[in-house]
This record gives sequence, structure tokens and C-alpha cells, in this order.
Amino acid sequence: MSIQSEARLQMRGGILALFVPFLVMLAGILILGAKGLALPEAFWPMVLLGLFVGLLLARSRDEYVQALIAGIASPMLAVILLAWFLAGVFGTMLNQTGVIEGLVWVATSIGLTAAWVPLVTFLASSILSLSTGTSVGTILAVTPILFPAGFAIGADPLLVVGAIIGGAFVGDNLAPVSDTTIVSAYSQGTTVPKVVRSRLKYAAVAGAVTIGFYIVVGFVSASVSERGDVDASPDGLVMLLAPALLIVLMVRGWHFVASLLMSTAVGIVIGLVTGLLGFPDLLTVDEASFTASGIVVDGMFGFVGVAVFTIFLMGMIGTFEAGGLIDWLVSRSQQRASTARGAEISMYTLALGVNALTTAGTPTMVMLGPYVRRLGHHFRIAPWRRGNVLDGASTTIIGFLPYSIAVLIPFALVRETVADAGLSNFDPVHLVPYVVYCWVLMLVFLFAVVSGWGREEMTDAEWDAEADELSRTT
Repeated sequence: MSIQSEARLQMRGGILALFVPFLVMLAGILILGAKGLALPEAFWPMVLLGLFVGLLLARSRDEYVQALIAGIASPMLAVILLAWFLAGVFGTMLNQTGVIEGLVWVATSIGLTAAWVPLVTFLASSILSLSTGTSVGTILAVTPILFPAGFAIGADPLLVVGAIIGGAFVGDNLAPVSDTTIVSAYSQGTTVPKVVRSRLKYAAVAGAVTIGFYIVVGFVSASVSERGDVDASPDGLVMLLAPALLIVLMVRGWHFVASLLMSTAVGIVIGLVTGLLGFPDLLTVDEASFTASGIVVDGMFGFVGVAVFTIFLMGMIGTFEAGGLIDWLVSRSQQRASTARGAEISMYTLALGVNALTTAGTPTMVMLGPYVRRLGHHFRIAPWRRGNVLDGASTTIIGFLPYSIAVLIPFALVRETVADAGLSNFDPVHLVPYVVYCWVLMLVFLFAVVSGWGREEMTDAEWDAEADELSRTT
């Protein structure tokens, strides 16, 4: 039975018609980006237009709607939305209590110029992500601190955002506690230490190239003077206890949602005790206009644009799954593999493609893990090598796609910071070439699968043992 006939959701035009809504949405986003109008709220009509086109192509309207609902009902989406809204409150609290002005005061005191901010940002983001293993958690934690401070002293905003995201994916790819690292190991029947040790060389090359790039930027960029709208004062530095607590809790294994909730509560208490915050800063209700404002309300509103877009995007992803698009891609990829080299190229390009569709690294790895294991086993590719290829695709491309969660988060967090700056081309589309580490790591792995660099084969005993295990799970 064909994959198309097995799929619950049938489309006019066959399985390929599932691509059409996605391409409609992507075309709209790119057009907005070309005009410098790529705001999350502007993405709403584009994704809705794509969903409408999908509805017209679906053979059953009811099945199409059920697929949309199933995608939106994803537990992953619930966690993401909760973390985003809490991060918005956390970032607004830091902005209003003078933390950024305090960091600017420190930076100017030690003579840090704008040209070196991207390097410092990348290193700081990398260290935190290596400690916590979460790219999303790192972006949520460091963006409200590092971006406004760097922007205040004149750093290129796109370079800073790119450095934050790139550093966040250093740990996502390499940290032993990262969910992608764990999935890449266990989905291929190997251990976390083995995949980490074997992928160090790829990450080292990408990291060295990225650091070298930021060093060159530091030397060749003209020093930009400090922006005049910032009153640098050390008073707000006491509020750094809140992000410090956030980092400690994440390193100790707390979920980043719990870490954000606890750190925000502690930060509000510190702000009230020190006088940096007053109760009206937390909540103000205007009786005349019947509107509410304050740290909590304003912080959450900052993420509404991203949240609404993501909700509908997850609905579109639900149609991919219900229509059998992923299974079809796996089948087509497998047909092209006739050698170990061809198998790795198929694994890698398929993983890149599915990540581009879903923008979700870990779920993609879970979906593709069994396929990658069986295909790699057929060609005797070592389990840790297979895990590295899968992880290399899942922690790179989603770092710079303009509709990716990882990209939309920082823009939502910094929108108030840049609101009055009159920036042109500061949007997710124009960020694409600035996430240097993700681009370099993606190209490093592409070179590895094409050239065979780092490829290892299973021994006869290892192959026989895995063959026996796979036969029991068929």
C-alpha cells in the first residue's frame, strides 16, 4: 500500500500538495522581508493564507481541520507559549529596573567597544548553553540582558542577535544534558559520552571559525560611540541576582519554565525591596480607558505576535503529519541511497528538509531516528556517526530560518528596546546570514557527509548485535 493511501489526510494533487500551503506562507514572509516589514504580526495573514490554500486542496475539510487541531494541541506548543510569556515578563522587569544601564556602565568603565560586543555575546551564550543544554532556554535567559546592553553601546543589532542564537546552539549540539544530544545517542543505540566525544571535532571547527569571524569584526569595525539615550548608572546591577538565579537553577536541572517563574518572582521582590520597582510598576489599570499595563501585562503582550503565528504554524505542521508528508520524504530519501556516502547525504538532507518544515529539532530527530538507524545499519555506519549527522542537521538550520522559534524569540524580547531607534532591516529575514555559527556548523557537517570525514564503520560484532536488536523491534 502506498504512503499516500495510508495517510489519513488526502490532498488534491497528491502528497506534494502538502507543500503548497507552506510555500505560500514562506513566499509571503520573504516578500515582507524584502520590504523590511517582516514583523511577527505581519506573518499572521501569510500563515492563514497558506492554511486557506490547504483547505481548498484537502479532499476532506473535516480531516483537514482535525489535522490543524492536532498540531495546535501539541504539548510542546504549550510549553513554548508558557516559557515565552514568562520570558517577556522577566525581560520587561530587567529593563524597567535599570539592569541594562548598569551593564552599560560596566562596559564603558572597562572600555568595551561596540565592535567586540558580538564576540563577548557569543562566548557568554555558548557557556550558558553548554551548561544547560537548551538553546531556547539560553535565548530566553540572555537576550533581555546582552542585547539591550550591546545595543546601548552601539553594537550592530543583527550581529548581536546572531551571536546569541549561534551561542545557544553550541550547547544544544554539544552539551551532554541537551535533549538533542540525548535523542541522537539513544535513537541510534549508542551512548551520550560516545556521541559527544565523536562530535567535538565538528563543533571545534565551527566554533573556531565563528570566533575568528567575530575577532575580525572586532578589529576591522570602526568603534561606534555610545548611544546618547542611555543614562549609564550602576544602580540596577543588584537586579543581576535574578538572571544569576535563573542560570543557577537551569544548570541544576530545573526546567526553564520553572526557572523563569522562580527568577521572575525573586527579581520582583528584589526590585520592590530596593525601590527600583513600585507596586504601580507591576500593575496599573486605567479606569477611563479600561486598559491594564505594567510589567506583567506589557511583558506578555510583547510575545502575542510570535505566539499567534506559532499556534497557526503548528497547525500547518499537523497537516504535514496527518498527510504522511514526513513518511513520503523518508521513502524518497531512502531510494537515493546506494552507498554509505549516499546514505549519509540522504540522512542529512532529509533531516535538514524536515527541520525546515517543522522548525523543531528534537521532535524531528525522534521522527527520523528509526529511519536513520536502519539505513545507517544497512551500510555499517557507526551509531555515533549516525547520531552526529542527525544532530548536525537538527541544531543548525532552525537557527536562522526567519519563521523559526529560535529566531522569533529574540525579536519579540527586544522589540521595546529598538522601538524608537528607527532601525531599517532589523527583522527575522535580514537576520538569516548573521547567525554565523549555525551556518558554519551546517556546512561543516555537509563537508563531513560528502567527503567522509569522521565516518566510522561498525565492527562485525557490533553489526550483528544491532541486527539482532533491530529484528526484534521490526
